[in-house]
Amino acid sequence: MELLLKDLLWKPQGSPELDIVSFDCERESVNEFFREEAQGYQDELFGKTYYFCLPQNPSSVVAGFTVANASIFTKHLSRTRREKIGSEVHHQKGLINYPSVLLAQLGVDRRYKGNHLGSQIIDFVSTWFVSQSNKSGCRYLIVDAYDEPELIQYYQRNKLQLFFSDKSQEMKYRNWNEDKDGQLETRLMYRDLILLRRMSIRQ
Repeated sequence: MELLLKDLLWKPQGSPELDIVSFDCERESVNEFFREEAQGYQDELFGKTYYFCLPQNPSSVVAGFTVANASIFTKHLSRTRREKIGSEVHHQKGLINYPSVLLAQLGVDRRYKGNHLGSQIIDFVSTWFVSQSNKSGCRYLIVDAYDEPELIQYYQRNKLQLFFSDKSQEMKYRNWNEDKDGQLETRLMYRDLILLRRMSIRQ
């Protein structure tokens, strides 16, 4: 039987009973973030981390994610890219940046892979930030995905698109210098949440 987020316990970073040490999403950089960096990241007001746990074992972490404020800087986009990303933006004056939420980390414990929990979390965060309870404007969901074909395709199946088809364009947007910063290993992707908002209004 598939695990559903609605059947799991929701716990914020810092809950004393969480067993983060046993969590393993099979990507060490994400494991390390949850185990060693998430609390400091939150204390410095850079983002907030949340976990889903088993009801029968509240210390057992099934999945975790981190969200942070972000923006899409329109002045750094070419005209064609600005028109594509902002195709549904109808603000008459235009905006210097589009308010966004960054899904900064996302991991599902290897024991629970196959339950589509990652997709459920993407939908959960998307819905969360278009709900009436959201206290600030948030137009786009952004992820900074590892530049791996299977992972890019995974996010595309979950309604996110690449900012740029060409990596050199993305490097220019991000002011990325390979000599100084090393190889760019991730790709920015986005989802326009207004489409989800309109769908919820029609239902």
